[in-house]
Amino acid sequence: MEDSEFLRRMQQRIEASAGLSVDLELSDGHAGNIEVEFSQAVPRIVMGADALKYPGLARMFMQYAILCLRQGRKVPTFEFLMFLRRN
Repeated sequence: MEDSEFLRRMQQRIEASAGLSVDLELSDGHAGNIEVEFSQAVPRIVMGADALKYPGLARMFMQYAILCLRQGRKVPTFEFLMFLRRN
């Protein structure tokens, strides 16, 4: 699967799970990080390029983005880890 197709599918899954439209971007600058921004009308998600290399990291990024979107705020790392333990 090509990178653009992978990102498109990931965006569709996030939107379906969160019930919101989002802008999903890939960043080479911070390869292992994710950022969810609520400063615009449509939330913006910036994922590090390592999500394309490591499927497990892509899944974690997706789960983090969905949790943030459902909560309507940036979720602290500790809270995200607690969420993962429950699921």
